[in-house]
Amino acid sequence: LKRQRLQIGRKTYRLLPRNRPMGCRDAARVLFMFIFTSVSAFKLLDVGAPRTGTQSMFDAMRILGLHPMHSGYELIYRPKLCAYLFGNGTLDDALAIMGGFDSAMDEPVMLMYEEVMAAFPEAKFLLTISEPESWFNNYVEIVQMMHNASSNSTPMPDFMEECTAMRSWGCHMINSTEEQKATCLENYDRHNRRVQEVIPPERLLVYNWSDGWAPLAHFLGTAIPEEEFPHDDPVRSHFEKVSGQTSEI
Repeated sequence: LKRQRLQIGRKTYRLLPRNRPMGCRDAARVLFMFIFTSVSAFKLLDVGAPRTGTQSMFDAMRILGLHPMHSGYELIYRPKLCAYLFGNGTLDDALAIMGGFDSAMDEPVMLMYEEVMAAFPEAKFLLTISEPESWFNNYVEIVQMMHNASSNSTPMPDFMEECTAMRSWGCHMINSTEEQKATCLENYDRHNRRVQEVIPPERLLVYNWSDGWAPLAHFLGTAIPEEEFPHDDPVRSHFEKVSGQTSEI
């Protein structure tokens, strides 16, 4: 099956790069990684989009005793993940990163749910969802803050450019047109729907932030922590300080 593509101006974006089933070659690579790496140790992938609470979930997983990778924090791993999804990288290299962690979240690893589902047969999946308009506006605000604070104009490789701020969904978080916004929200919604179609319900928790620890701890088979559930956004806090803004998180 061919990947769906979206033409915006002179650029072509591959919509939902994980929309196609894995081929025989991909499946063989997954089997190789399953045999020769410690993939069985990987427990949980948060398949929610960035800015749906992935930073809070990162803290929650650590409190529950997991060793998570937030691909927005662990930037050293991002090129290999992005190269696999949007460049000429290999699935072997992308999955090998998982060997050092037992959980992960954020762009782009949240797009790899089919590969993770096949390579880690005991792994579970978590979907964090925000109301679409609120999600988009939140993302626009944080990307604008980052853009204003950045003095680095070094161009990125094409595959990394597509792997930033959900550009693979046709999202443009700076000076977005109504058409671009509509495309972005359409693919945000499509991702959330498809995750629930593809991942078996016994392996997927659609998480409601108002529910606190109980459903997450039950889903993972752990005790409910005594401390409060984290609600953190250190990235926003940092850039608000840089820009001289103040806000209570």
